[in-house]
Amino acid sequence: MKQMKTKHYVKGSIHKEVLGAVGILFMIELILGVFFTDAFGAVMSQMTYLIGDNFGWWIDLCVVLAVILGLCYIIFRYGDIRIGGEDAVPEYSTWQWFSISICGGIGCGLLFWAMGEPIYHFMHPPVTAGIEAESKAAAVFAVGQTMFHWSFVQYFIYAIPAVVFALLAYNCKRPLSFRSLVTEVTGKDRIWLTILLHIFCGYAVASGVSNSMAAGMMQISGGLNSVFGLPQDEKIYLLIAVFVGAFFILSCLTGINKGLTYVSMACMICFLGLMIYVVIAGDGQFIGKLGMESFGNMLDNFFSKITYNNALSEHDQWANEWPITFWNSFFIYAPIMGMFLARMGKGRTVREFLLVEILVPSLFCCLFIAIFASTTMQMQVSGAIDIWANVQELGMQTALYQVLGAMPGGRIVQFVFLITVCLSFVTLADPNTSAMATLCVHGQQIDEEPPKNIKIIIGIAVSVVAYLLVVSGGVNAVKGLLNAGGLLMTVPTVWLFVSLPKIGGKLLRCKKYEVDGETLK
Repeated sequence: MKQMKTKHYVKGSIHKEVLGAVGILFMIELILGVFFTDAFGAVMSQMTYLIGDNFGWWIDLCVVLAVILGLCYIIFRYGDIRIGGEDAVPEYSTWQWFSISICGGIGCGLLFWAMGEPIYHFMHPPVTAGIEAESKAAAVFAVGQTMFHWSFVQYFIYAIPAVVFALLAYNCKRPLSFRSLVTEVTGKDRIWLTILLHIFCGYAVASGVSNSMAAGMMQISGGLNSVFGLPQDEKIYLLIAVFVGAFFILSCLTGINKGLTYVSMACMICFLGLMIYVVIAGDGQFIGKLGMESFGNMLDNFFSKITYNNALSEHDQWANEWPITFWNSFFIYAPIMGMFLARMGKGRTVREFLLVEILVPSLFCCLFIAIFASTTMQMQVSGAIDIWANVQELGMQTALYQVLGAMPGGRIVQFVFLITVCLSFVTLADPNTSAMATLCVHGQQIDEEPPKNIKIIIGIAVSVVAYLLVVSGGVNAVKGLLNAGGLLMTVPTVWLFVSLPKIGGKLLRCKKYEVDGETLK
């Protein structure tokens, strides 16, 4: 142990302990997926309920802590600190900042669930909510709950770690690593703890990106089925994994200032185009009414929606299948998303950075869901399409395209949506792959790109695991692995939440909010 504490590493060298451990864990996962496919899928499917029943209360508590601390950091003196020092200027334009922040945290999730999730809540609301299925109250609850799942909670969880890493990198002049956090908070360079945290984060986030890719593969397959009539089988899933994997790896290799910036801007254009089209071609009046009522429902029940659980109704698994699974899916990404979003913070105050990173993507997601979820409700209640029957028969990934196909110019809209799914996944996988590679390199600075060979290795591993998840257990296996990884990541994420006062307090005592890293030990 003493040797590990005093060991020095060459800047830019491979973090062999981290890369090796993450590789072994992934190899075990691959072996289970290849040789014990059915058993692997079954275990992952049960993981959702096991974790929700035993640790759901802890997940809810962590979310409440994130929201309360985030508001405190915005309101009180920590918000005055300028990231990078008083003279720092932003490196990204406002449009680039908004588009990268919005697209970087969405992935395929919003596209996959924005139309599919509400129909589940509409047909089967939670038992203890006392809402009649297929009623107006169920419709308002369904759209409002979907908004809630994809907005403020998610970005509170991402934004606070982003501030911590931004201050460590830009103000304290430290590498983009948990080693910087460990040294600042504990006052000692505990290498063993850094290695442990990097292994946890590397494996958990690699699993999370694999899950997002798995959901994206199912959605792309559904689009190919709807637009071109291709079957949804293992061969198609394999081709999608190869194509999408190569696409996001190539984008990742070009760096954040090239590939990701352009892909995010293209993705935003597709998002906005689809939203405008659906409002014009669909029932804009219905969208406006149901969207506003649902937004009000979300705000009225904000904290009760966070803490919803199945106390005294253990048979009702709605909370485990939906909110707790979503919170876990956000925690699994939190530290790595923080490392990525930290690059957007230079030149902004902590208050400005938190407000933008929380409000802008949250309001965008609420608007997107208001449009697409309300359209789903309108088609279901009017009888234009029996979406619920399509979900049962064809799977949710195909039913989404049925909704779009029923609109004027449906085939073109389906094709545009299919392209958007591909672009949206790239905007999530690109920065997370780069951040995972950063964990495997010593002394990586925030403005430096990790080695390309490490990016390629991680990208390939993520693609293979995503394919195995789809063919072994589908959506249920995806949810199970998200819950397992999310529970693991609550520990380092909560540590990041509570570290800001100590780091910020030191910076507040320096007039320019910038000091040499050595003076903070």
